[in-house]
Amino acid sequence: MFTLLMLVPYCLNAQSGDYVYQFLKLPYSVSASGLGGNSVSSVEKDLNLCFQNPAILSTEMSNNLAFGYMHYIADINVGSMAYARKINDRSIWMAGVRYVDYGSMLWTSAEDDVLGTTNARDLALTGTYSWMLSEHWRAGGNVSFVYSALDEYTSAAIGVDVGLYYHNLENLVSAGLVIKNLGAQIVSYDGTYESLPRDVQIGITKKLAHAPFRFTLTAQNLLDLKLPYLAENATTSTDSSTSKGFFDKLFKHLVVGVEFVPTDNFLLSLGYNYRRVSELGADQRTAFGGFTAGFSMHMKNKSIGASYAKYNMAGGSLQMTLNIDLSKY
Repeated sequence: MFTLLMLVPYCLNAQSGDYVYQFLKLPYSVSASGLGGNSVSSVEKDLNLCFQNPAILSTEMSNNLAFGYMHYIADINVGSMAYARKINDRSIWMAGVRYVDYGSMLWTSAEDDVLGTTNARDLALTGTYSWMLSEHWRAGGNVSFVYSALDEYTSAAIGVDVGLYYHNLENLVSAGLVIKNLGAQIVSYDGTYESLPRDVQIGITKKLAHAPFRFTLTAQNLLDLKLPYLAENATTSTDSSTSKGFFDKLFKHLVVGVEFVPTDNFLLSLGYNYRRVSELGADQRTAFGGFTAGFSMHMKNKSIGASYAKYNMAGGSLQMTLNIDLSKY
């Protein structure tokens, strides 16, 4: 079954060119961020993970309230909030919001005269529905209203994510498949309609039976198998497409992570994202580039988590989440 699902990327047509609403690709969960920036197969009961894969949402998360915050870089702040409620023993819904505030920026003319200040914001309002297909399989979907404001320019879109999730408690394995950001703009910035950042992602998580370690492997960007990028040519100062070998291209699609889980109430995570560091210039790479780290702690009626990652050379980003189980109050 899982092998057949891997054929999905070849059945979808990726559109070339730039995508809008790149903020939809950010990890809004420290569980995902600590594992290299993405996880669609995690077993953690974290509502923010449902933005990564809607099928992760389970009835065990009913009446949970989640908050997330990340200081990205400079004046850019990222946040999320979600609440879930079960419909019956097999289905559940969630409502959530994600936002990015880019802070205040200088407003200049074409002649570089300062005219004042302006701002930019992105927002996504999301509704999620998940249901049990069988003992081990669950399906889910997200529908998002996306809104963006760049000074006086605004745009809006409808985005859809669909996912599958497999969890076998006896074998200590889980897996996920998600098709992200289907849909289209309904209002463009300037009359030119652009594509959402569509993607297909597949992941698997496996816990060792006799050791407190859990491993996660996630394949992403499966609609663009070549993943071309531009690199500056030092001799001509022009941009040229960089050609790399098979393994270099392969590892750009993979995000790997490991979690140390000594008890059910505490974990430490470490992840690595090869693409993130490989596309930096050689003089910008650091020894810990591409690595992420995080932790999560579960208490009686809440759980807290934090993660650290470097998404660019401007500095590191600290992310925090809080999940509250309101049914235990």
